[in-house]
Amino acid sequence: MNFDLSPESRDIRDLCRKVGAERLRPQAFDRRDDWSPREENLRLLGSLGLLGICLPEAYGGGGRPELDAIVVIEELGYACPITGELAPMILTGPASFIAKFGTEYQKRTYIPPVCQGLERFAISLTEPEAGTALTDMKTSARIEGDRCIVNGQKIFCSGGSHAHHVLVFVRFGPGTSNIGAVIVHRDTPGFTMSGPHQHLSGAPWNELYFEDAEISVQDVLFEGDAMRALLATYSLERCGAAAYVLGVARIAFDAAVAYSEDRRQFGRPISDFQFIQGKLADMYIAMESARLLTYRAIAGADNGLPSRIDSSAAKVAATEAASMICNDAMQIHGGSGMSRE
Repeated sequence: MNFDLSPESRDIRDLCRKVGAERLRPQAFDRRDDWSPREENLRLLGSLGLLGICLPEAYGGGGRPELDAIVVIEELGYACPITGELAPMILTGPASFIAKFGTEYQKRTYIPPVCQGLERFAISLTEPEAGTALTDMKTSARIEGDRCIVNGQKIFCSGGSHAHHVLVFVRFGPGTSNIGAVIVHRDTPGFTMSGPHQHLSGAPWNELYFEDAEISVQDVLFEGDAMRALLATYSLERCGAAAYVLGVARIAFDAAVAYSEDRRQFGRPISDFQFIQGKLADMYIAMESARLLTYRAIAGADNGLPSRIDSSAAKVAATEAASMICNDAMQIHGGSGMSRE
């Protein structure tokens, strides 16, 4: 069992760190209330081949294993949380779904612009009554000739107002064997979007409304008995989400370490006190444990798709670790932890 990254993956990580330090981090916290996507950052990352690093080479991607996407996402989350927040959707989201299960038309149409940082997707699963339970989903779709007609409502679509396309989970009929997904364009007739609303962090989300929205059948990604494929692809996105919050956790951890070494109390740095050392140790253990779970989930993936159990465990561990680390970092900062600066 080897816990080291390959030389190629280390090169990719080092490139991300260099670009992050030189181009992303200097402006990362200039607009803390502005979560509008940073187009210039995405174009830069696209020009370096980082956004499509695991997508097929035939469509402009790098053809690398999915582990490299996890490495890139964490480094982007660490360099610039706003840019990093978009990374899982780009690197482990709908474009990856299309690459694995889409038609030739869908691959040629949607993957190259994503790789170049020119277009991006949002994903929409959650509904007001069903939550994220696919089995209780009510948004419906039916095929009529060369069109697919969609009706229903979605909620908590992250970043929808800044996306060019939305991958929407729909129901083609009763039961779990009739759940699928369609690609919806912003200008689709019968499709409207609210908002954006904001989470407490400032991150935007939207409500989606479909009233006999007409979509080309060419944009039906999954139809019929697609439940297994949908769940498998969502497992990849879970690993991407875990990697992103690990990047954010590293920001808080590094800030806490630096502050504890600089802040003096009773004539010495507070990093000399056992209480602070214990907190930092617990933060480090939680972060590294979650990273190992995430790497194990993605490394053990079949055809690039990790298991639901491994990916779910990684996402839970990473999000809980990140919450704990950020909270403890604020505690170590004391009163400064509640300051905007």
